[in-house]
Amino acid sequence: MLGLRASLLVAFFLGAPSALGGDRPWDDRSRPPAERAQMALSQMSQQEKLSLALGQIGAPWGNKPKPEAAIGSAGFVPGIPRLGIPSLQETDAELGVANPGNIRPGDTATAMPSNLALASTWSLELARRQGESVGAEARAKGFSVLLGGAANLIRDARGGRDFEYFSEDPLLTGLMAGNAIAGVQSRHLISTIKHFALNDQETDRFRSVAPPRASPTFWLSRSQSSKVGRGA
Repeated sequence: MLGLRASLLVAFFLGAPSALGGDRPWDDRSRPPAERAQMALSQMSQQEKLSLALGQIGAPWGNKPKPEAAIGSAGFVPGIPRLGIPSLQETDAELGVANPGNIRPGDTATAMPSNLALASTWSLELARRQGESVGAEARAKGFSVLLGGAANLIRDARGGRDFEYFSEDPLLTGLMAGNAIAGVQSRHLISTIKHFALNDQETDRFRSVAPPRASPTFWLSRSQSSKVGRGA
């Protein structure tokens, strides 16, 4: 968990223009990304590593103020300034860059069709192009993580988040989500697979129950398709 989060942070940071070598050799973009991530990680204190594993809401919700450095959206992970690692600015953005509660006054974004409509085209190219478009807008607004790539399977037509999901079919869902994710990440953002599994209902959504044999059959096959779709 710590290694993954740290690697993602450093990967985003190293994508920005920077000087070579110096006091921060992980700034050297001629080095392999994994090596640079490990170099930065080796310089972190235990507290700094732990700080990367704990995000917070990037908005004034739940009677808590917006974190000072947050743009204003769904999530925020403070950076490590002494190592040149920026904060992670995370936005809900599956169908367009969200601005919940007008946190960023006057900031609007392109609203995309539902993923159900997108999946009905069976077009992997369209899925990628939509990801590219949303990713470009998110990056232009200063975000580094898109909380999108919704790959949960639709198991009940009454599901409150069905409009964000592609289908009930693991193969179609995985391929469409994988291409949408690839499109987003082509714009130099991190894209997360959102509502990864067993989020079939919005009411009491943490109480979904599935037989042990059904979960791997449906959700793991979907995740493998997603990897294929984004070329992993």
